[in-house]
Amino acid sequence: MNNLELEIAQLQQKIEEKKNLLEQQGGIVEEKELVSSALNEMFTGSTGATPNVGATVSSSSQPVSDMGTSYLDNIDEQTAETISLLIQKLPTIGIVKVVAEAELAGPYLVDVLHDALVDKMYEELVQRGFIKAK
Repeated sequence: MNNLELEIAQLQQKIEEKKNLLEQQGGIVEEKELVSSALNEMFTGSTGATPNVGATVSSSSQPVSDMGTSYLDNIDEQTAETISLLIQKLPTIGIVKVVAEAELAGPYLVDVLHDALVDKMYEELVQRGFIKAK
């Protein structure tokens, strides 16, 4: 199992824990928010109990421009290209190292990467049958 597969397994576990906690509290469980929150923990190392920020990852190298997310469609071409290149590195270096590379460029790139990863991870988890698509 490569690094990305291990990180996806960890992400699935975090999502399941958050989902169970929210269901016990009687909260409404939004799958994409759970993905976002779990990825945020991977970005920051925090362990907040409530979903608040998101990111997603996939082993595919689908360009950011094909993701259909209006926020990402409105970023400048250079940022989109940088994010696309980072996403292409996911299968070989994993989420944590891709985030570390983005951090070198500053918080804006980290934020955009997070948003792109939320979409990508959500799609990946739906494909794997871990999350039901809405």
